[in-house]
Amino acid sequence: MAAKIETVEELETKLQEDLAWRKKEMLSIKMMADKGDANESILLRSGITMLCAHFEGFVKFASNCYVKYVSAQKINTRLLKDNFMAYSLTNAIKKCSNTEKISVYQKVIDKVRGIYDAPFCEKRDVISTHSNPSSTELKEIVASIGLETDIFDLKANYIDSNLLNNRHKVVHGERYPIDKEDFRKTFEVIMELIEQYEGLIVQAADEKKFMKESND
Repeated sequence: MAAKIETVEELETKLQEDLAWRKKEMLSIKMMADKGDANESILLRSGITMLCAHFEGFVKFASNCYVKYVSAQKINTRLLKDNFMAYSLTNAIKKCSNTEKISVYQKVIDKVRGIYDAPFCEKRDVISTHSNPSSTELKEIVASIGLETDIFDLKANYIDSNLLNNRHKVVHGERYPIDKEDFRKTFEVIMELIEQYEGLIVQAADEKKFMKESND
């Protein structure tokens, strides 16, 4: 994701383009599964893993795009929500966990002082689902980019008990049949969630949800 994302319009376009090819693939495999031919069980099993992959992939992609958008605004880190400073300090803090040397701690303090009044700049893809888009992991991602939403809370039970459970059994090599109606339900839920997440990210950028409250 090398290109800068400097405007809300660019962010929205990038998310829509990513969403378009994912939707096309998901819809294609759903249409093939709906035909009910001899390969239906294979399509349903492979399809459930593809649905999960696109769900995980879009949440990760959209979240990283949001961080890149914030970075492109060149706003002083002290004016942003604390999660953005945390990104800048990740490596330094990790080093502290492996040592008791005061000199290492001092370097962290120096780094905090250095980035506090400097523009936030993050070129890495900092968001990962760790190949496990559970409701807990999804809520952590949302919190890590400084946002609040209940879109994953409302579907938490389905995400963990159905979507991930089915996916894990297939990818771990179990001979586990996927019910067609369950597949259709998963398709509908994922389509709904990724569209809602796109809207959440674009709205957050437009409303500058990355900024600290004025009384902080």
